[in-house]
Amino acid sequence: AAGNEFHFVKQTPWRHNLLNLSCLIGILGAIAGVMALGHVLNPVAYIPMASVLLGCLFFSVFVLVIHECSHCMFMLKRDREASKRLNHRIGTIAGNLLFTDYMAHWAREHTVHHLHPMDDVDRQDSLRFSGRTLVGKLTLLLIPGAALFFNPSKQYGFQPLRFLTSMMFFGSLAAAGAYWVHWQVAVAIVMSFNVTAMCTIHKIAHEHGSELIQVEDPYLRSRSYFYPFRWVFSPFRINYHFEHHANFNVPWYRLKAYHQRVKELVPEDLLPYFLTKGFKQSVQQIAGTRDLPPEEWVARRSLSALP
Repeated sequence: AAGNEFHFVKQTPWRHNLLNLSCLIGILGAIAGVMALGHVLNPVAYIPMASVLLGCLFFSVFVLVIHECSHCMFMLKRDREASKRLNHRIGTIAGNLLFTDYMAHWAREHTVHHLHPMDDVDRQDSLRFSGRTLVGKLTLLLIPGAALFFNPSKQYGFQPLRFLTSMMFFGSLAAAGAYWVHWQVAVAIVMSFNVTAMCTIHKIAHEHGSELIQVEDPYLRSRSYFYPFRWVFSPFRINYHFEHHANFNVPWYRLKAYHQRVKELVPEDLLPYFLTKGFKQSVQQIAGTRDLPPEEWVARRSLSALP
């Protein structure tokens, strides 16, 4: 209920839209800038650095555009139904460029994920990455092109048109980089999508890892997380995940304020069960060794039992 203070319907549409479009333009400009660095850096330095940066930037597009569109709050219009249609159109376009079945995996299944996180019906986070499983997946993603085999959209069936659209987009980007800048740009672009997949797996481990699936109350199966350089690997405040699951109608730029309200509501001695702070706790979370909320507290204070 506290999140309703920050609900997207209470935001000024033109300001909201200007902020999101400006951020998207900034991401696209940063992608062009990283590609241009291929002119001045040698391959030994450029390829690993550019692969990571480009992968994080493409992941930023996922978080800002596709994720926000799935909640119908990337672009706002006064008419809620018109706003919904606009967001789904934008999300579909972005998904077609990024090997993603937007309507199935985001417009539909992301809502299911919020209602039933990590239950059997949750097709978004049905794969729980932590510990050795996480390390194994990250290692496999060092292989060029491996991200295509980890693509969650595969579960909805192969769609040739979407696949070809994505291949043409990345192929054109790689070809343009190789022709106008340097061949190493093409290599970095190929590897960047693997980095995007790594960011996704890393995100899931932080949000729902450490056996949070065992917690009975679905609202308590998420954690917010704070670690060094999170603005690179967890952009647009996606790390405020406990709050996002408590109220998924809060736009990304209001999550920090919502987080402060939540900290006032959760008893101080119980905050550590919902927040991952610092490098040590971050490692424990993705290793699957963080403690769960006390069972007696969950039973007594179940959020889903509130009127």
